Amino acid sequence: MAEEWRRLPMPNICERMLGFSVPQDDSVLVVSYEGMHLVRLGPLAAVETDPEYAEFDLYDPATGECDYRGRTWDIIGLLPGRPLLEGRDDERLVLNAAALTVSVVASGETVWSSGFENFSGDWAAATFSPDGRYIVLGCPYDFDFRVWERVAVL
Repeated sequence: MAEEWRRLPMPNICERMLGFSVPQDDSVLVVSYEGMHLVRLGPLAAVETDPEYAEFDLYDPATGECDYRGRTWDIIGLLPGRPLLEGRDDERLVLNAAALTVSVVASGETVWSSGFENFSGDWAAATFSPDGRYIVLGCPYDFDFRVWERVAVL
């Protein structure tokens, strides 16, 4: 069965983010200057904002981790963190911030690629989800935050 990457519509999350997590259980934690934002992934993505904590209240840049709601989230973004760059079947996620592209490479060949915008010109980061179902890409402004879901095609 063939597969493709389909971009999911994302709700507004925040004005400017410091980073975002490697997904856990179809959720991504976004750390911003405005609060913590839990983004539920899927065709009808939703965001839950918690303004009680922001910036470095829970996010430790020295470890790249954020302890939030009883979980430890690996954060990537402004600081590199630990993104998952290896996916299923020898896939490798390649982010080219200069060319504004994110690609999946398998057996030395690009099997998927997408352009993106980075209006801040600052950092860009990308990660696979642990199960290989999602690719998450973020830049400082939330309108540059993108998620693709692997879907089967007939």
